[in-house]
Amino acid sequence: MVRPKQGKMDWKSRLVRQMLHDKDMLYVMHVRISFFRNILRDFTAERCRSYTIIDHPLYPKPGMKSTYSVHRKDALETSTSFPALPGPYPLNFLKDFLLTVFWGYKSNITYDIGLGANNLNTLALLLLRKLGRVKKVIYICIDYTPVRYDNPILNALYHWVDRMCCYHSDVLWNSSGRMNEARIKNGVDGSKITHTIVMPDGSNFDYRRRLPLSKIDRKKVVFLGHMRPVMGVKLILESFKEIIRLIPDVRLVLIGDGPELKKYQKKARALHHNTHVTFTGFIKDHAKVDDILRTGALGLAPFVPDKNSYEYYSDVGKPKAYLAAGMPVVITRVPEIADIIKKEKAGIVIEYTKKDFIDAVISLLKNDRMYRLYRKNAIALSKKYIWENIFTTTYKKTLAYLKI
Repeated sequence: MVRPKQGKMDWKSRLVRQMLHDKDMLYVMHVRISFFRNILRDFTAERCRSYTIIDHPLYPKPGMKSTYSVHRKDALETSTSFPALPGPYPLNFLKDFLLTVFWGYKSNITYDIGLGANNLNTLALLLLRKLGRVKKVIYICIDYTPVRYDNPILNALYHWVDRMCCYHSDVLWNSSGRMNEARIKNGVDGSKITHTIVMPDGSNFDYRRRLPLSKIDRKKVVFLGHMRPVMGVKLILESFKEIIRLIPDVRLVLIGDGPELKKYQKKARALHHNTHVTFTGFIKDHAKVDDILRTGALGLAPFVPDKNSYEYYSDVGKPKAYLAAGMPVVITRVPEIADIIKKEKAGIVIEYTKKDFIDAVISLLKNDRMYRLYRKNAIALSKKYIWENIFTTTYKKTLAYLKI
């Protein structure tokens, strides 16, 4: 495993390294794409005594497997896997829960800390704590919404599991400050919620590859994200006709896949955007995504205002990638970070209207003086969201609270 060379560690980094050096860690997560698992692994590997990763496919398909691996530093000691089951998702979720308990128990390691990325994985860790295999449990809550499933029984079960994890974990890592507020409105007893630390989403953009202003494409606008209605792609496409009229050489690149991709491609063709709009589909190689972002001028995040969406209650990673690449952000006032972007003048916060969207994009593409200021501020703000810094701060607060 090759990692970038680290500079001189600050006192927080040294302290976290000292705190973790004799710890055995267990991470359990469901994975759609591997970058979060990998950056968490890379941060931990050189700091703790041993780490075990159990990961399950988030959307299981034939050929996919749950995996279990034990590492000491970078050396792989043990590895095994189990295939996804044919049938409905709930069947696989039950299988994942049982596998986590089985693998965690048979490891014969007493883990100092178990970290579960979602409530089902955390529930398994709570059982392993009861069985004496885990000392402390951290619940990592990356996203939250009051309506997780349309099926009321599944939705109620999901929130019951979430509530148990909030009450009985040793520490809760929320990705945004709104999550516990939403839980309390949803019937969770706020006085019973365990010690909570906000761990915002970070960027996996390699900021060392950021280009100087002179080498970017000042007419290139980028959207990065999942192609679903709440992401605002419909507003982008419907607004682009006027933007093309005012800036004839403007280009829009949309990165990502999702259930609405073909619909949006058809809409772009119907609006005669063919020569100005490019859909890349899903790009697995993050270096290739970086290549597109680092040459862009502007990042788009016009989330649809919906207080039942993940984007409202959870932190979002897309604006962090834009900022790290040096791109000011056009964003609606939906996620918490929108207020930070506005305060730091690292982008423009808009209402979800064509007029606001068009005005913001045109202003940043045509006003060079304004653009230089906002780009400088975007780069400065992005330093707050480097994963290394986020993990260092979060672990420092966590380990100090747990006193281990």
